[in-house]
Amino acid sequence: MRTGLENIPGVSSLLTTGNRKLGILFASGGALFTLLGISLFFNKTLLRMGNLLFMLGVPLILGPGRTAGYFLQPTKARATACLVFGIFLVLVGRPILGMALEIFGILNLFGNMFPVVMVLLRQMPFIGDLIPGGNGNRNGNKGRQPSRERREDYEDYNYYDGGRRGRGDRDDTEQYY
Repeated sequence: MRTGLENIPGVSSLLTTGNRKLGILFASGGALFTLLGISLFFNKTLLRMGNLLFMLGVPLILGPGRTAGYFLQPTKARATACLVFGIFLVLVGRPILGMALEIFGILNLFGNMFPVVMVLLRQMPFIGDLIPGGNGNRNGNKGRQPSRERREDYEDYNYYDGGRRGRGDRDDTEQYY
């Protein structure tokens, strides 16, 4: 897919090389400025710098084609519009409303990735113990005893009759042998 940018000297090599180190630096700087701007009572200048750095960092990390392909999907149009309009509101000077729209857009764009990230974080050595809801056991369900109700369900299940035997008739197992 040609974007028309390959004719401009210098821009083509910058966009196609995908300088991820620079992108990570920009994106993390943008996140730092945004958090600092929010903590300093929605400082407009810090929030603007954070948005600009983050907008520079994401395409450098992912590449311009993958970034456009992800954000311009028809199913993600509403979330992308909220994110872009929130960035616009922050740049214009309405930081609280802009940040609310940005958070809504980010949650709708990347909300399906949060459970995967939580599973990965729970399996990390020291971080998994700090996350609530995690058992700190990196082996998944191994080592945990089933609850009392589940133990009763296991006891009631009879493998010889396909599980048709209910509770209370535990003494009539001789007829199945």
